[in-house]
Amino acid sequence: METLNEIRPVVLIFRQRAAFKSAQEMTSLPLALAISYPDLAEFYAENDFRLAIYVNNGMRNFQSMADASIVHVHVDHGESDKKSSISNQLKAYDKVFVAGPAAKDRCETALWGLDPNKLVAVGRPPLDGDFTSVLPRDDRRTIVYAPTWQGEDEANNFTSVDLLGPQIVETLLSERVRLVYRPHPRVSESHESAVYAADRAIREMIEGANSSGGAHVITAELRVLDIFEDTDVLITDVSSLGPDFLYLHTGKGLILTDRHNETTRAGQNSALVAQLGTVTAENIDRLPQMIEESMSDDDVIAARRRLKAHYFGENAVGESTGQFIEAINEAIREREGSHSYSNDDRK
Repeated sequence: METLNEIRPVVLIFRQRAAFKSAQEMTSLPLALAISYPDLAEFYAENDFRLAIYVNNGMRNFQSMADASIVHVHVDHGESDKKSSISNQLKAYDKVFVAGPAAKDRCETALWGLDPNKLVAVGRPPLDGDFTSVLPRDDRRTIVYAPTWQGEDEANNFTSVDLLGPQIVETLLSERVRLVYRPHPRVSESHESAVYAADRAIREMIEGANSSGGAHVITAELRVLDIFEDTDVLITDVSSLGPDFLYLHTGKGLILTDRHNETTRAGQNSALVAQLGTVTAENIDRLPQMIEESMSDDDVIAARRRLKAHYFGENAVGESTGQFIEAINEAIREREGSHSYSNDDRK
């Protein structure tokens, strides 16, 4: 958004005070807080916005779509095989920016009546950033276990924390590796649940190993894309982390989990699950061998290259932001014809 702001003025609109305050510490972009719908409608009426970008399908976000003069664009907040990525709500937007071929296929297959012309591939602009090493130096392999949360409903529940997490961590602690446990921030919010209990057990296991000099890491604060810089193998669930890691670090090991222990069925929804090493309750004893295969097996390495193209097309790292900005310009051109505007006039 800051890069886009160099070409077209950008304003970030928030509906909750806490999010507004957090954003003030992150960016110098102009921010607006419109808690009530009348405030929101008045704000749009007083400005000449041409396009609105939505990072999720939040209920209050849909109030902005009442403004018929704006091009409404959904970008989501990651490239993921989760069912939430193919919500029927996508039909409501004028354009849906997606990462690449996998997302287009996913939407066209699952969403009856969706206009395929709405789908625009822009790669993954957030992955064009600069990422730096944030972990202490260590001569051991760094294995990152980064599970997702359990979702809002069972259809979007892909977390491995409660069913596989403690066993994954126990296995890794018995190997000569440096373990980094980086759960989705919402895992620790699931109080009174099996996920919460397993998360606490995992933390206690790691803390116990560290008391004996293990030097393992538990973090929910460090930026995961920075953690990737020091990662040798990532173990994660069906979420956006797997594709992001695949895009940035195709040559490194990537292992998915399958909480449902139904690899064939899950593979129909996730090419990563179908083609890469997958941890299930039945094969978790093979995890050390799977780690080795993820790093050295030629067939697995070739599969990752194919999958990168499947999820992101032929985009190279650093090219997505330009595609994103051009897609925004094109959407505005489509909406307003061939009219041109000065830089001071574009929003």
